[in-house]
Amino acid sequence: MLQKIRQSKVYVYGLIIVILILAAGQFVLAGSFQPGSQEDPLVTQSYVEQRNEQLKYYFEQKEQETKSLIDQNRARIDALEQRINTQPQGGGTTGELRVVNLTAGQILTGFAGTEIILRGGKATAVQSELGGLSDVTGARDIRQGEVIPDNHLLLVPRSDGRGLKAVNDCILMVRGQYSIQ
Repeated sequence: MLQKIRQSKVYVYGLIIVILILAAGQFVLAGSFQPGSQEDPLVTQSYVEQRNEQLKYYFEQKEQETKSLIDQNRARIDALEQRINTQPQGGGTTGELRVVNLTAGQILTGFAGTEIILRGGKATAVQSELGGLSDVTGARDIRQGEVIPDNHLLLVPRSDGRGLKAVNDCILMVRGQYSIQ
């Protein structure tokens, strides 16, 4: 009987040792999983902070890219607006005279071949380095700052910045391309 008791104690001790080994193996396996992975759904504070930093960096990078795109598009819009403002107006293939109203201080710049007639108001000539406006009616050249005579046909010989500046509100008749600033 003593032998049976000893054998049962050995059996119980062996069983306890096997259970302890299995339990220790589970603890070792549980510690080898990546925190936050499918095998280990519990996360640590350091893992959460690391993910927050990654997300913060990602959003800051996207914010910089978006600001860069906005700045590029703003520059493109400004360039297009500049082109629109300096784009020749008027004239066309019909060759008809157009009525143009200028307010005091505005400058009408004609392109090569533009014809201008001052119908009302007062304006002065704007010349380029190569000369002034050709007054076809008066058979003379009108220089910088000279008063434009009423009802005279003026011709812009080149696209080099020649035109006229309104001293007060003016009414013009224009044939050809021009820009107003």
